[in-house]
Amino acid sequence: MKDTPLDIHECIEFLLQDKGMTVYGLSKELGFDKPAKLYTILNRRTKPSYDTLVSITNRFENLNGDWLLRGKGEPFINSSTSVSKDQPDFLSERNRNLEKQLADRNETIELLKQQIMILREVINHSHRNGAIRKGELLS
Repeated sequence: MKDTPLDIHECIEFLLQDKGMTVYGLSKELGFDKPAKLYTILNRRTKPSYDTLVSITNRFENLNGDWLLRGKGEPFINSSTSVSKDQPDFLSERNRNLEKQLADRNETIELLKQQIMILREVINHSHRNGAIRKGELLS
């Protein structure tokens, strides 16, 4: 790749050339009814919409989205280098945190269930006492 960043139009042109695709072919793969949308982008009359960029990055899973937007770096992510060495540690820590949150929530749910049972007993007791008192008053 060249030292100066590519603009988004050049990135899409590069992608088409690299994949040996036509504008029409890519348009069909992205689910566009007509290729006019991509032609207007490549002719620099418009810039791609967010939805168009998402469609492109979804179609090419190893496409470097940062490169597509900024034109810097490598166009494709090498699957062997895409996972950081710190990522497993990060994921393990994240998993521990989520498990702790889940345990805390389960404990909170159990405490709330206990409080509901106590409140039901109090309500039932007060209803029984209230009925007895009303009965005493009526006799």
